[in-house]
Amino acid sequence: MMKIALVLVVAAVALSDARPQGGAPAADEKPMPYEFEWKVDDAESKNNYGQNEVGNEAGRVEGKYYVLLADGRTMTVEYYVDGDSGFVPKISFSR
Repeated sequence: MMKIALVLVVAAVALSDARPQGGAPAADEKPMPYEFEWKVDDAESKNNYGQNEVGNEAGRVEGKYYVLLADGRTMTVEYYVDGDSGFVPKISFSR
């Protein structure tokens, strides 16, 4: 099930960024807004992780992902990408 979810996420991201040969967007081309979320929460195997992300028409992307670590803490990474900022993460841990 997880492999299917990952394949769908990868396919959605690849399709959302499809451009004509050459890769550079046209001057009047605007980013297409999108939104996605996926998660795994399986108590039996102690797997608990997921991600959500939103991209707007201005090109800003905001999201977060989380994973249950072996020591029982959950690591959460909240992030954004806006213009030339690159990937800007904020990492936190909770019990």
